[in-house]
Amino acid sequence: MKYRILQISLLIFFVACQPELINLDKAKKAVAEYYDSGKYEKDCGKLIDKAVEFIESVEPYDSNAVVFDIDETALDNYCYIKSIGFGYILDEWNKWINRAEAPPNKEVKRLYDYLRSKNIRIIFLSGRYEETYKATVDNLHSAGYTEYDTLIIRKNHQNNESASKFKSRVRKELSEKGYRIIANVGDQKSDFEGGFSGYIIKLPNYLYEVD
Repeated sequence: MKYRILQISLLIFFVACQPELINLDKAKKAVAEYYDSGKYEKDCGKLIDKAVEFIESVEPYDSNAVVFDIDETALDNYCYIKSIGFGYILDEWNKWINRAEAPPNKEVKRLYDYLRSKNIRIIFLSGRYEETYKATVDNLHSAGYTEYDTLIIRKNHQNNESASKFKSRVRKELSEKGYRIIANVGDQKSDFEGGFSGYIIKLPNYLYEVD
């Protein structure tokens, strides 16, 4: 998984509406304000409301499934990312993941609970690395995601594969196995590229960008 440095995401967020580049320190403060003020959760809530409305209209089949990304989707790493100054070092990131302490994204958990009440199948699909598999299972469980069909993360030989290629290939394979993917929840464009996504639920993420 290749994370671009924070500055890239900040520029995407600010350059479109500002004639000049913003000081990085001010950009970090603005991003923190967005998350800390409750605006992020509110925006997520609106997207989940629309998703529920859509899923209510979907004809029920036993094979209906929704694909969930994990980081900044099912799980919320914001407090950790903020604590290290919005930076990124792979080894440190994996240490954080292996602590299995990330809380759930409350609005995504609300969608998960709704889907479970409808007996819709849940698939977790993440670009996390193979050595974090057990910690990912533990963290999902502690965050309340206790029932799902499968959790799929990268194998070691797939580490150099782009997120979009990896995830689109897996979704295609799942569809060929008989899953009817009706929706896909994620925070990156790469979570949806390549088709087999169904209804797209794109959450905001001003912390990082994944290719």
